[in-house]
Amino acid sequence: MKPMQRSLLAAAIVAALSASAYTLPARAQGTQGTTQKDKHAKELKKIVVTGSLIPTAEIDTATPVITITAQDIKRQGFTNIYQALRAQPLATGQIQGQQLTNSFTPGAEPSPSLLGLPPNFTLILVDGHPLSEFPILYNASFGITDISSIPLNMISQIQIVPGNQSSIYGSAAIAGVINIILKKHQHGIDFQYQAGGYADGGGTSQQISMVGGYNHGPFSLVYGLQYTRQQPVWGFQRGLTASSASNPNPYLANAPFASYQILNLGPTGFVGLDPNSIVPNACGPLAYQFGGTTTRISLYNPASPLQYQNGQLVYTPAGYACGTPAMRGYSTLISQRNTASGYLSAHYRINDDTEAYADLLYSVSSAAYSTGPAYDFWESNFPGGIFYNTGAQALQVAAINFAPEATGGLFTGGTTTSFQKSYNFFGGFKGSIGNSNWNYNAYYARSQYYLFQNEAQPVTAAINGFFQNAFMGPQLGTLTTSSGSQYPEYNPNYKNFYKPITPAEYQSWLNINHSYGTSYVQNANLEITNTDLFKLPAGDVGVAGVLQYGDESIYNPENPQAAAGYFYNGSTTGVKARRTNYAGALELHVPIFSMLSTDVSARFDHFHNVGGGTSSRPTYKISFAFRPFHSLLLRANYATAFRMPPLGYVGILPGASFFQGITDYYQCERLHPGTPTQDCTTSVNPNINYTTRGFNGSNPFLTSITAKSWGAGFVWSPTSNFNINADYYNISIANEVEYQSINTLLLNDAQCMLGQIPASSTTCQQAFHAITRNGPTGLVTSFGVTPINIARERLDGITAGLHYRYDAGRYGEFSLNGQYNLTLRHQFQVAPGQPYLDLLHNPYAEYLYAQEGSALGPEYKSIISGSLTWRIQHWATTLYGISYGKMPNFAAYTNANTYGAPLAGTLPAWVLFNASVKYDIGDNASVQLTVNNLFNRMPPLDISYNTYPYYDQGAYNPYGRSYFVNFNYRF
Repeated sequence: MKPMQRSLLAAAIVAALSASAYTLPARAQGTQGTTQKDKHAKELKKIVVTGSLIPTAEIDTATPVITITAQDIKRQGFTNIYQALRAQPLATGQIQGQQLTNSFTPGAEPSPSLLGLPPNFTLILVDGHPLSEFPILYNASFGITDISSIPLNMISQIQIVPGNQSSIYGSAAIAGVINIILKKHQHGIDFQYQAGGYADGGGTSQQISMVGGYNHGPFSLVYGLQYTRQQPVWGFQRGLTASSASNPNPYLANAPFASYQILNLGPTGFVGLDPNSIVPNACGPLAYQFGGTTTRISLYNPASPLQYQNGQLVYTPAGYACGTPAMRGYSTLISQRNTASGYLSAHYRINDDTEAYADLLYSVSSAAYSTGPAYDFWESNFPGGIFYNTGAQALQVAAINFAPEATGGLFTGGTTTSFQKSYNFFGGFKGSIGNSNWNYNAYYARSQYYLFQNEAQPVTAAINGFFQNAFMGPQLGTLTTSSGSQYPEYNPNYKNFYKPITPAEYQSWLNINHSYGTSYVQNANLEITNTDLFKLPAGDVGVAGVLQYGDESIYNPENPQAAAGYFYNGSTTGVKARRTNYAGALELHVPIFSMLSTDVSARFDHFHNVGGGTSSRPTYKISFAFRPFHSLLLRANYATAFRMPPLGYVGILPGASFFQGITDYYQCERLHPGTPTQDCTTSVNPNINYTTRGFNGSNPFLTSITAKSWGAGFVWSPTSNFNINADYYNISIANEVEYQSINTLLLNDAQCMLGQIPASSTTCQQAFHAITRNGPTGLVTSFGVTPINIARERLDGITAGLHYRYDAGRYGEFSLNGQYNLTLRHQFQVAPGQPYLDLLHNPYAEYLYAQEGSALGPEYKSIISGSLTWRIQHWATTLYGISYGKMPNFAAYTNANTYGAPLAGTLPAWVLFNASVKYDIGDNASVQLTVNNLFNRMPPLDISYNTYPYYDQGAYNPYGRSYFVNFNYRF
């Protein structure tokens, strides 16, 4: 039977991937054998497609593969790989990116969350080889792959294979595999220059690159250089994030942020002490701060008891302070970054049977980002803030947020700078074994990442000493309340409180919090393939085998000063872990009869966590391809997969800590008996909702996360210009690693302390061990959680694609492409015996899932994207669009009553368009104009999101319209 005709797609893929095939021409044989020329012609038709080790001439196989070429990425308006992957319909989950500057990894651009699963459930490959992890733990929990340093102009294409792929690639391939394929053929030299920026300001960037090729006899070389300079985007440069005026709650839209405040603790919460009652015109000397916007402001607290008007929570005046509506806008939305990358791919044909090769991708980059004044502050008695004022005989809090005018500029206070370098190398020998059909590929691969990070932070003793000398005075004693809570006693002189801080004074208490991290993954491999092992009536049987041995490591030592509390408001993480593993895999392609073939693969992995546990895991996959006629392919597959325990969970160092807001349910019941737990979370009482220090523990004896998946679909190609496909996927995950939920521990702790659960029970003992209080019934001073294999997850959905090309003769050529993903089900079980949480239809369950640390927030149930390209003579223009489906709003997913809560609802789809126009200047030059976010669409208005930045940063961005010009010249 003839293979399906895919002239356009086949030509593109074969041209890009033919160098990846493991086969090489064999020596010429006698008249009874296949000639060198015949074999070479035959093998050139076969390529290795992601998801299989066996070269094939078929473009559409039993395993669904989504292919994105470098040309597609540029035509659709994306300027880097991160943007292109985040826009894939399969990338339905939220991730922490550059906007979340107060997270642990804003210096990285993490791999996408395929199918709404954690980003470390997707295996990222470059030319089939895994990348090392970013050395700082994502969400202080596990490692992620940083893709920011992979240069766009050096890639050929990206292939995405959703679902379980461990029987081919081993650990982590649960959500799928993303294989970034670099260029292996290049004629001449391509020079490119790109420049652009954003219509609303900031974010200007320039990029220059050169990719060339050299061929001489048996030697070939592809080389490339790329340099990118990216300027930051600040919150104040976007209307949505510039000030509190964007707050959708009318009571808060005119309520600026306090930058100098003294608060008295009253029965219903804090009340601001009027600055003018202390010093006449107290805020006047501060008026120059935050761009001249600082003034005396009113403070507001939620009405007590809680009241709603038109669905909005009612706020009532709660005193005064000095402040500004603009304070939160002084943080970065896009980091400042400089990146340089170099690439070499060398091949040398030793003889007709053997070729030596080596590939190296090396990148260095620097980045700077700022959390802004909201996280650059001083607060009395941090982290609780409360002290006893002996003169006023009141519990109080004094706090100052430092303006850029006080720190000395934008990139001073709250700023982190980093220097990163990474390399990815693989090299070896490949060729044919004698005159046989056997081919081999023996190689060594290593990927390593280095990170050096500096964060300017106040020294605890210095900043506290400064403000003690300025107005707090010495500690006079300690007040112990009836609940056992203790507060330091001071008699402050508030007349000096409102004196502006100078840059010299600010610098006097700063020091640099240095951190360093490195990670690597390396392995030695032997691969054997034979596309013609023996013949069956329906065709050739193919086989591939792999033997692998390697190890991986991550090391990010704690700064001992930070761990000891030397830095004020300093979180610290540290990890040290190493793992060895070996594996063997076998794959068979068997044509059962003319219309039906099967691919079967199996792999055995064994790993050992150095200093911890050892485990082995077999995985397998079986898939079928049925072609009832030449234009239709029906396919189905079943697979198992696993993920070795993330090294972050295995080796996080003692003392790794962070600050987290908690709800103290025990204090809530003690102070307000009978209050529903969901109302406790909204209380403004500082003895109920407050910030405390958390500690993450390690577990070197974790076992593998396991998964099973199955799927079925079709590909229909009635003509060479038309192709439509759809596939169903179903994935079940077990033994998923989760940190103990601090929210659950606090609920259990409250029930135990109130006698609702026996104190001797295992539940109570776990809660008492994890939570430390200030006295027997005081506030929580710290908590500690440990990762365990406990959770389960299951999901299913449909992915589909469309490709159509129409030749309109003298009117040019039109191409239409589309991709679609619909998640039908996504459920999560926190622990055995507990009900599955419906993450799609119960938005609060999605919020709880995020609180467990595996996700960030609600996921998109559906995403659809498409592009229309028109080519005529020297012109080509593309219109690209993507629709991110509806999503629950903030009130719906943060409230146990979900859509029954006030203002709860669904946000409309977020629809974006990009447009590009390219003109070929002769045969060797071209220029392209690209406009991204053509209609300058901002995130959908969420009337319930009344905290800054007023939109969900994991799902949306406020960057707005951008313009780029790209010039290309080929020498």
